[in-house]
Amino acid sequence: MAASGTRDLYEIRRYRVRIGAQRDAARAYFGEALVPALGRLGLAPVGVFDAFVGEGPLSVVLIRHPSADSVLTLGSRLLADAAYRTAGAPFLTAPAECPQFERVESSLLRAFEGFPTLVVPDTSAPRLFELRRYEGPTDTASLKKIELFDTGGELPIFKKVGFRPVFFGQTIVGARMPNFEYMLAFSDMAEREAAWGRFRTDPDWKVLSQQPDYQDARIMSNNMTLLLTPQSSSQI
Repeated sequence: MAASGTRDLYEIRRYRVRIGAQRDAARAYFGEALVPALGRLGLAPVGVFDAFVGEGPLSVVLIRHPSADSVLTLGSRLLADAAYRTAGAPFLTAPAECPQFERVESSLLRAFEGFPTLVVPDTSAPRLFELRRYEGPTDTASLKKIELFDTGGELPIFKKVGFRPVFFGQTIVGARMPNFEYMLAFSDMAEREAAWGRFRTDPDWKVLSQQPDYQDARIMSNNMTLLLTPQSSSQI
């Protein structure tokens, strides 16, 4: 948990894997090596997901960090863990002719001021996740879009219509910047569609979205959506 007055840092890893042996190997690595090791380092809960809409085949890992030092030292701390090295050996030391993944793309995000820490949904219930990335045409425009969520009034509307946010974070290092990402939790597709329907017709949202400074045509150039299901090892 982030200390009082601080904001989480989120590391999002996108593992690109081929369906079949690579995907099975990645799932085994996450469940048997990575997630337990991150827990020993005090970085639980860890999210581990499969994308089924948006990009694929793709596995997404969400790691919450309490500080920049945690991000910078994670690799060395993992490799200092003998149990991690042993459990992860098939994945970590796979021969070049039989790689366990294609590529890993990572990004680092800082939690929004208005949503400073991760919120974990009920993991005993069915759940589906939506990971959205909003790209801005300029740094200034992207910050204005963040403002819309953070202090401009969109976050309260999200909660009013029944969205269950997991995190919101501005991308500090990553691809396709400037951008930010956020994650929502649902029980199933029907709940997701109903919540988005309520949002689109919400009177407060209609007023807010028409304010000149907050119109998407001015402050957003692209958005990307992934729909995710949690793997068995996921703690989110």
